[in-house]
Amino acid sequence: MGSNEETKRMELLGTETVRSNLGRLELTFIESPRDFMKDFKVVFDLSIIKEITLGRSPENMVIIPDPTVSRKHAVITMVGNELLIKDLNSTNGTYVLDSGSFRRINEYRFSNDIVVRLGYYTVIKLSVIAEGKSQ
Repeated sequence: MGSNEETKRMELLGTETVRSNLGRLELTFIESPRDFMKDFKVVFDLSIIKEITLGRSPENMVIIPDPTVSRKHAVITMVGNELLIKDLNSTNGTYVLDSGSFRRINEYRFSNDIVVRLGYYTVIKLSVIAEGKSQ
């Protein structure tokens, strides 16, 4: 009987916590060494996707055509009610816009919109779109 309870709890953890109030993450390219990437938008459903990888390599979810971005540059994951962007020991760093200037980070938690620079030339905006009624 105990293991049945365990299974139920795991199923709840898998669905309910993700639905908290973060619905989708919208990633918009603001600056890129490739003009065609500017204003390019990708939307991720956070109830399905647990990890968003960013980098130059084709195996990433978001491929960034910038020679100053590492092959496996950064990853975005859910941590409770927040998102966490983590630099994967990239050569040229991950930066978050903070009070008008970019600050290098190893990891950064957020639940609102942030602007991130990857390497030297790529700037993206990460917008959290809450589930309709919460917030």
